[in-house]
Amino acid sequence: MSTHQTLTKPRSVSELKGMIVAAGLRLPEQQERVARTALARPDIVAFGTISSLASECVVSPSTVMRVASALGFDNFKEFKLLFQQHLRSIAANNGPF
Repeated sequence: MSTHQTLTKPRSVSELKGMIVAAGLRLPEQQERVARTALARPDIVAFGTISSLASECVVSPSTVMRVASALGFDNFKEFKLLFQQHLRSIAANNGPF
């Protein structure tokens, strides 16, 4: 699948992972690095900025934007919100300390 195809925006991180696997989404090396980092460390996206994620992945902020777009998001804010919701869900399911 090309990154130029329009994807339906995923509603959860699990759906995002499944979409990538099922669709056989192929990203250029730097974009793949961003996607892998986001999935492995959702906190970096949820609590970070475009610049902090870019720095963590050693890519440009525009590469981060291209990843969000390639994954079906209109902007980084939507991408970030998905990861914030994911972490809230995990916290809610784990209950109080």
